[in-house]
Amino acid sequence: MELITLVVIALLCLLSKKTRTFAYVLLVLLFLAYPFTCISISAIALVIHFINKSKQRKLYEPPTLPRND
Repeated sequence: MELITLVVIALLCLLSKKTRTFAYVLLVLLFLAYPFTCISISAIALVIHFINKSKQRKLYEPPTLPRND
């Protein structure tokens, strides 16, 4: 539970420019404290990102100009 709380705090700190360095330090400390958990969370996030990215590419259809035959 404390890991989730610290990750949420770090992500919220990333939103503001004033607290961004604190968020980076907090994320590094979380990685040092829980390396396997952080690696697995990062891997899951990357898989979700690439799945959503591939779905977005399939939905895009480039516009075509009308033909003058």
